[in-house]
Amino acid sequence: MLRRRAMKESPQDTSPLPRGEEEKKEYTRMLPQLRQIAQHALRRTQRWKTPPGYETAYWREECESIASMAVWNAFLSYKPNANVSFPVYAFLRAVQAIRQEHRLAWRWSVSTTPLRCDGDTGEPIEPVDPEWQKPFQQCEDRCDLQTLLRSLSDQERQLILWHYQEELTEREIAQRLNLSKTAVHKRLTRVRTKLEKALAEKARSG
Repeated sequence: MLRRRAMKESPQDTSPLPRGEEEKKEYTRMLPQLRQIAQHALRRTQRWKTPPGYETAYWREECESIASMAVWNAFLSYKPNANVSFPVYAFLRAVQAIRQEHRLAWRWSVSTTPLRCDGDTGEPIEPVDPEWQKPFQQCEDRCDLQTLLRSLSDQERQLILWHYQEELTEREIAQRLNLSKTAVHKRLTRVRTKLEKALAEKARSG
């Protein structure tokens, strides 16, 4: 039987509220962008497998609350002189928050789900579907995406923003830069190679 997990208070209820008239005005001005970033994070994570014991609709509501709080907290903590744009910073914070809750939900489900036994060997059958781990294999907690982005130039970060945050195609980026699609493809390939190299070095250093 599917069940709803007994959870902490909804993130929407615990999220810090804007204080002071100036902060409230800024929040109102930024609200459409904050919602857009949260929705983008949800689209990016919606293919992750729903944890066992959760109703899919309930899990999506949970992720929506988590993303909303993470984006708002990103708004409060973002520094204008950061080497990454606010949309990218907030998006990564939202994805990271959903990822953390996703992992915790799986662990909770495993700890409360009776193990089935193999009919032939009598050994317990591990209920965890390995598919859920795939989104995390490239960048676990040891790999801070924000740090990796700082290793890029302004132009390289802009390419990453357009391609992965705004989901522009190579052709659309080429039109913005007045370049050929081939030139944009080569640039993106170089940036991805640079990030992969930095990721590998970070993994080796532990």
